Amino acid sequence: MLNGSFHLYLRIDSVMNICSMQIRLRFICLFVGMMLSGGGAIRASGLSGLGCVTNVELPDSILTELIEGFASNAKVVSEYQASLYMRGDYKVHKRNFLLRYVPGMFRFYKGVADYVTEMVGDVHYTAPDIYTMKVRGLTGTFKRNRLGMNNVLELFRMNIYSPDLLPGKLMSPFSGQAPKYYSYILDSVSVRGGDSILHVRFEPKSESVQLVSGSMSVCGHNWIVHDVVLKGRMDLVEFTVHLLMGESGGEAYLPKEFNVNLMFKFLWNKLEGNCMARMDYEAIKMNARADSSIDVSSLKRSRYDLTNSYLLECDNAGMSSDTSYVWERRTLPLTDREQAIYADFYRRKNNYEAETTERQRKSYDFWYNVGDAMISSHTVETPRMGKVRFSPLLDLGKVSYSHSNGFSYRMQLKYDKAFQSGRWISLMPKVGYNFTRKEFYWSTDFDFFYSPSRLGALTVQVGNGNRIYTSRVVDEIRELEDTLVDFEKLNLEYFKDTYVRLGNRVELCNGLLLTTGVTMHWRKAMHPSELQVYDQMQRAVAIRMQPTYTSFAPHLNLKWTPGQYYYMNGRRKNYLHSHYPTFSVDYERGLKGVLGSNGEYERVEAEVQQRIPLSSMSFLFYRFGGGGFTNQETVYFADFSHFSRSNLPVGWNDEIGGVFHLLDGDWYNASQWYGRAHLTYEAPFILLPRTRKLMGLVHSERIYLSTLYTIHFHPYVEMGYGIGTYLFDLGIFVSNANGKFREIGCKFTFELFSGW
Repeated sequence: MLNGSFHLYLRIDSVMNICSMQIRLRFICLFVGMMLSGGGAIRASGLSGLGCVTNVELPDSILTELIEGFASNAKVVSEYQASLYMRGDYKVHKRNFLLRYVPGMFRFYKGVADYVTEMVGDVHYTAPDIYTMKVRGLTGTFKRNRLGMNNVLELFRMNIYSPDLLPGKLMSPFSGQAPKYYSYILDSVSVRGGDSILHVRFEPKSESVQLVSGSMSVCGHNWIVHDVVLKGRMDLVEFTVHLLMGESGGEAYLPKEFNVNLMFKFLWNKLEGNCMARMDYEAIKMNARADSSIDVSSLKRSRYDLTNSYLLECDNAGMSSDTSYVWERRTLPLTDREQAIYADFYRRKNNYEAETTERQRKSYDFWYNVGDAMISSHTVETPRMGKVRFSPLLDLGKVSYSHSNGFSYRMQLKYDKAFQSGRWISLMPKVGYNFTRKEFYWSTDFDFFYSPSRLGALTVQVGNGNRIYTSRVVDEIRELEDTLVDFEKLNLEYFKDTYVRLGNRVELCNGLLLTTGVTMHWRKAMHPSELQVYDQMQRAVAIRMQPTYTSFAPHLNLKWTPGQYYYMNGRRKNYLHSHYPTFSVDYERGLKGVLGSNGEYERVEAEVQQRIPLSSMSFLFYRFGGGGFTNQETVYFADFSHFSRSNLPVGWNDEIGGVFHLLDGDWYNASQWYGRAHLTYEAPFILLPRTRKLMGLVHSERIYLSTLYTIHFHPYVEMGYGIGTYLFDLGIFVSNANGKFREIGCKFTFELFSGW
């Protein structure tokens, strides 16, 4: 009895007082626990009385030790390298033409419902929760050898002991804050190899895409997990993950085998996948607590240098699509069903090649690729040409709506070319269109990184800006007593703007960036014939406004982030995060008479901003700043750098927390000075925990507070509430000007498949 499993099952035939029942269970368990006291080493003192309990709430004392044990185990493995083999068996239950428009989705054959994919790769992990995955080979029976549903790969790199099962996406049931969101049931306690094993179930108290349900078996001596089952949702995919951990040594803290069931449902499409994977560990480095060996070389680096532990994304460069390459590295044998799927695939492939000519196949492939480019992003990379990434031509994620900006759409392309010296060039053209204002926007950013280790770069920016009016209008507005000026009644003389910015950026020391350069604007009147100034009697004044204004302005920007963490990718330095705010000072001086410049002005701006993590999934963001034009003797354009309206869509993770959403664009240029402040609080659960149906979609909520001081606003205030889902992001805002209610509006962006 002492070496096997022992269970005592209790049946309650009548309604009993809950407190009395708990006391009775305690006494029964204490008695049986004393019988088992010699059978297993139980670390937690409170666990000795639970040796026979089934299906009861996990005591708080045990839960506390369990959470502390997980936090300790999360620090045991500092780094590992492993090879990964993954195979997926997919079945299409329902399919219509809409499935083709899902970015990154597999490409299917007509009339074929069953598919197989196989992938081999290398995984590198460095604490905390930093993964690099190199896909070495990929094959299968789909139309294209592509990973498909790329975010699903994240399920194969879960860290069971981390506060976030997947950073920023799935909250662990055993993190420090988890008891607020989860409930726990102790199914039973068994004895295995002399240790007591707790079998625990956990359920979220409220539905959320950031919470999971499931069960696990964990050793009560050292809180090492033997196996765990997790059920949850990521975007449109419902998943069940069964992890089997390693047996001994460092592998005991790491997953060894995965079994994953996936169910994708979208607009009457239904796709199911059953995936299995195996990790074979080649090297495991334990930290000082478990292993006295420490990598001395890493201690010589700056404490802010995370080069040994950081790469940003799954690397597919150099991936092989050779079937034999993958099959030779297969570590899990094919099932009979999978062998039949492969046999059917090669039979259809041979028939297709026999029944079509090479010209027909090339024509088919060409039009297939054209259609694919319309709905999916693509990356093309060659050693000679570099890497080009295209955004889809039809992408809902690039559409946004706001009360003040209307509907907008944007597209972008990015080109990178690296040289053997470590230098590289980057080119990023962007285009966009505002349907409400019927305005077309474009810009191109070019960077030549001549000193990558110091972020040294020559930069060129060319594009067209927002339509703007001159400082004469600012002077008129300043004389008006009505703060809520109706700009449509002012007959504003709008100018189109084309700009060129030439600059040099270099890092003076870690976190301190200096940018110098010149900015040139060519502003042309939209209606030159109407540029006539009138007096109060509507009589023409002798002074006429110019149809074109040119400005030439040297500028200087100093940006400092203390304690800036970074990593080096070869000779390239890449910034990560910091525990401190970022300070920025911007100065620009317009010079008259240089290259035809007819404007003279001086602009100074400064701001500070920071995103503070309050817990694993909640943040506080603040942004404070101000600025003004100090030289106002000639006509100029009150065009600020930090206080400006974005003319292209921005999403949840862009500047949605540091801008004004209801403020009309004309107000950004209606004052010679401004002061602003923004506060944003983000968390998974703020107002919706009790609304179960809604929380099944919402992954995060936000509360906004923004205020603005200008000549006419003292102050202008915006308050708002927003939700983020895998389908869309929505914010509702209300504004107040000088103590009087102004308006209510909203901000909306599509986020569908943005993580794919």
